[in-house]
Amino acid sequence: MKNHRGESTYHGMASALTASLMMNQEGPAFQIHFYLDECYEQFRSLEKERKKAEVILKKAFPGKRAAVMTNTNPPKTPPKSTRVDYLIVNQMKEQAKVASLFDRMECLCGVPLHINIHAALKTHHMAVCITQSRRKEDSGNMTKQQQQGINFTEDRDNPLMVMALKELAATTKRLRTALWCALQSTLPKAVKTQEHDVHHV
Repeated sequence: MKNHRGESTYHGMASALTASLMMNQEGPAFQIHFYLDECYEQFRSLEKERKKAEVILKKAFPGKRAAVMTNTNPPKTPPKSTRVDYLIVNQMKEQAKVASLFDRMECLCGVPLHINIHAALKTHHMAVCITQSRRKEDSGNMTKQQQQGINFTEDRDNPLMVMALKELAATTKRLRTALWCALQSTLPKAVKTQEHDVHHV
């Protein structure tokens, strides 16, 4: 059985079960690495699917160009960046690109996208902000503890960061689904029929 992106749902269920069993035996430090990897995987998938959607729209609406807003002040990673820092910045940049793509879709089809699509974008933005807030708290604690001569490691037990990364991975996945739904609602019926026929050959 496969979902709309062609991914095996059985494989996904098995992976989730295995991960759950492993995390029951490991502490928050392991969970941080697990969900950080999951966040990166979801981010890369979102980026890939967003680029694919842009190509499909360009072919479906030849000659039509909608104004695309560009971020003139993109976020930057701080000095001595960690994997979490890079993830946050990459997610922020990609989130802005997806938001711009949604605006373009609304211009092309002439009607607003479904409210749930915008809700998915908003919850993803909130998840990124919460993760950023947790990272700032970590950075502040690290500075204080280093001043006190206490050893501090990025992968120490931190349940709040675990929760933030877990939610970020989940909201990124939901944003991928929202992107797919937005594309389907924007494409002309003839194009959607052709896409459906290609995937079922």
